[in-house]
Amino acid sequence: MTDAPDAPDTSTEPWRRLNPRMLLVHPLRELIRYLPVLLIALIAGAAGGEPWWAYVLSGLGVVFGILRFFTTTFRITPTHVQVKSGVLGRRTLSAPRDRIRSVDVDSTLLHRLFGLAVVKVGTGASHGQDELELNAVALSEVPALRAELLRLAATEDTDDDGTARAPANLSGWQPRWVRYAPLTLSGVASIVVVAAAALQLNFFEGGILTRLPVVQQGIGWVAHLPLLTTALWGAGGLIVIASLVAMARYALSYGGFAIHRARPTTLHIAHGLLRARQVTLDETRLRGVLLSEPLSLRAAGAASAHAIMTGLGRQRGGVALIAPPGPRDEALRIAAEVLGTSEPLDVPLIEHGPRAHRRRYTRAATFAGVLAFAALVLQLLGIVGPLVWWAFAVIVPASALIAEDRWRGLGHALQPGWLIARSGSLNRRRAVLATDGIIGWTIRRSFFQRRAGLATLIATTAAGRHRVVIPDLPDSQVWPIIEAISLRHEELSPGQYLARYAAAV
Repeated sequence: MTDAPDAPDTSTEPWRRLNPRMLLVHPLRELIRYLPVLLIALIAGAAGGEPWWAYVLSGLGVVFGILRFFTTTFRITPTHVQVKSGVLGRRTLSAPRDRIRSVDVDSTLLHRLFGLAVVKVGTGASHGQDELELNAVALSEVPALRAELLRLAATEDTDDDGTARAPANLSGWQPRWVRYAPLTLSGVASIVVVAAAALQLNFFEGGILTRLPVVQQGIGWVAHLPLLTTALWGAGGLIVIASLVAMARYALSYGGFAIHRARPTTLHIAHGLLRARQVTLDETRLRGVLLSEPLSLRAAGAASAHAIMTGLGRQRGGVALIAPPGPRDEALRIAAEVLGTSEPLDVPLIEHGPRAHRRRYTRAATFAGVLAFAALVLQLLGIVGPLVWWAFAVIVPASALIAEDRWRGLGHALQPGWLIARSGSLNRRRAVLATDGIIGWTIRRSFFQRRAGLATLIATTAAGRHRVVIPDLPDSQVWPIIEAISLRHEELSPGQYLARYAAAV
């Protein structure tokens, strides 16, 4: 994607405006964006302040939202997609059509109320370039626009009687999978965001929240409770609220999750209740899959899966969700469906040896030692009492268990055409990467790794910021992996390929 407002233009294609209904969407969206500012104004008014600047900022936001319609135009030429935008500073974004890798359709609740959607064109741009976005397009025009951008064939699959055949839904998503949501950290993350926003809000007008009568009464009531009671009720309330928030977010984000293979090399992913999202991916850009199994989900036999793709841009990190948190067997099935084979997902992994095993426990002991030193310092300063040492009755065994789990999850394997790597405990990931998608290697050795005869091997890809990391690999296995994958580009049979790798190791 290029940003060239002064580039010569020889195309005769006319410039088009976006849907005029965006004159209603953008001002309302700007008002929603300034809701925190308006909230400050309302609270400040209740507390005796007059933040007139809040109303001025909100009004300017509405004006700029209206001006965006009159200053935004686009066109699709035989070779490029171009968008002109900007109120104060004009600019033209141009993307070659042969570089388009994906088309995302995002329709928030506000957009859906007016029958609109945001179409985002993915070209694999890096180095911080802006993405090409058409905001907003009528929902009825989205399928034709998406087909035109991706140059899909206009024909449809038909039955014997000539009627159009709907593509099969590859996903087996079920509403009852919402039970896995509390095992993710989405609820806790939402609470942290709200708490941070409340703390920032409290800085305005000299502690605007703590001056409200209802907040002062609540603080006074909590202050009279015993410390242990407050801690238990607070922890219980946090768990309940975080679980409810996580379940609500899961249902709204992944409701109706579906994957269709619109064409032999095209995946179409759709999900979302209030905010509908659609992603169309070119499978010729598929470079592998990533199976994510955080500790909490793994304990419940659950996992999620992502496709490793080129052309998704830096914001996505080169991965696209193909299976939301759900049963592990379902995530494996979808990953195998996308890959076209299940063998790399089931192959046994090669262990990294006793030195990597010992390093897992060394790092766990180091973590516990740092906490013990911090506890000692705090006790000497009189901040905490001797009871703090009882916490290590949990910390030490937990560190040892996590170290053992990290060791059990560490491994790699080579299959004809595939590099498989797995690592982690709290967030265990198994990456299956096509060796043809590897564009470079990085070998890292810290001071302690060099002493232990270990190294971290990193396979870099063209899929955004995504890379496959094999940590704590014995030195003797680093170059055999690189050489075996390089040899694979020769005309070797699968048996010769694996035999030469095994001999090298």
